[in-house]
Amino acid sequence: MRPGQPLAIDTILIVEDDVFISMDAADAVARAGVNVITTETVRDALEILESEHVSGAILDFKVRDGAVTPIVQRLRRSGIPFRIVSGSAIREIEENGIPPELCAPKPADYRKVLVSIMNDVNSPPPGGQH
Repeated sequence: MRPGQPLAIDTILIVEDDVFISMDAADAVARAGVNVITTETVRDALEILESEHVSGAILDFKVRDGAVTPIVQRLRRSGIPFRIVSGSAIREIEENGIPPELCAPKPADYRKVLVSIMNDVNSPPPGGQH
């Protein structure tokens, strides 16, 4: 995120059902010069991934219509880096195949979350997992 340097991550999908947290996350990401698409549901997120350019994602683990595991599966198939930011127990998230190094507890510093996603683009995590 240096001035004049193009960003490898140019559009972040934020899936969060708490409007205030969603606004906080979107504000932090937008201030870093990254486009933001927000939604509150798994269904809408999957539709967005079909129709919009998304280069990274920040997901709450549980949203209005359930756990975000279908989104995680789609992101992995597409090679799109993501992070889970959630108040859910880390054990529950891990049981759904998401390693703890891809998770952050709420409240989170969304700028730091964005930086960690950008670091994935520069050096993918071991095993190709996002």
